[in-house]
Amino acid sequence: MIKSGLHFSFVLLVIAIALYIFFIKYTVKRGVPPKIRRIPGLDAIDEAIGRAVETGRPIFYSTGVGGLSGDVMPQTLAGLSLLNYVARKAAEYKASLTYLAAVPAIVPIAEDMFKSAFRENYKPEQILYIPTQTALMATVMGLYEREKPAANFLLGALYWETIILAEAGARAGAIQVGGTGRLYQVPYVVSLCDYGLIAEELLVAGAYVSKELSQLGSVIASDIIRAIVIGLSILAFVLGGLGFDISKIFRI
Repeated sequence: MIKSGLHFSFVLLVIAIALYIFFIKYTVKRGVPPKIRRIPGLDAIDEAIGRAVETGRPIFYSTGVGGLSGDVMPQTLAGLSLLNYVARKAAEYKASLTYLAAVPAIVPIAEDMFKSAFRENYKPEQILYIPTQTALMATVMGLYEREKPAANFLLGALYWETIILAEAGARAGAIQVGGTGRLYQVPYVVSLCDYGLIAEELLVAGAYVSKELSQLGSVIASDIIRAIVIGLSILAFVLGGLGFDISKIFRI
């Protein structure tokens, strides 16, 4: 039994699930990746790794202090997806990569990624666990000044550590790629990083760099669902302006 007033929401949920299943299966069966608009910030990842290889300087990566629960979870997972890509590229080109972990639950995930990517060349010190936000900022300021990284990635649910990490990277002369969906940190990402990913650009990043067909199919479904929601919002606005009681429409 569906609770009264939620029938319309339930219908939308069913449509959304159906669209995801259809486009994921259709994209995989077709075997041809759909076209996604170019995102310069993601294209710059390979450039930044290449610069680190050429100069012999290290790469640092942080997903911020966002965890694996609540509304920031998708951003953290997107940052980890890109970390996996960066780790594999760094291992392929034998570049030095260090992940700055601020959330204990993420440490074993990062370790598995690094072990899979670097194999026998993996070193435990590649995962640097720093338990608090204040300690993270203090550590980074000294670490970047000493190591002079060639590339600095800040991708995930970023909080007010963003400005310190990005400023330290800028002072060290690193190519910086930042991305977050947290509104208050977007200005710092845009102003201090060479390339920025804003909101949904970060969330589709894993599909963009991996070219995984199932992930790309889910991106298409998300775009269609967004178009449906926008269309319904416009319809409600127009009908409301014409004097129709739209509450009866959307509360079946």
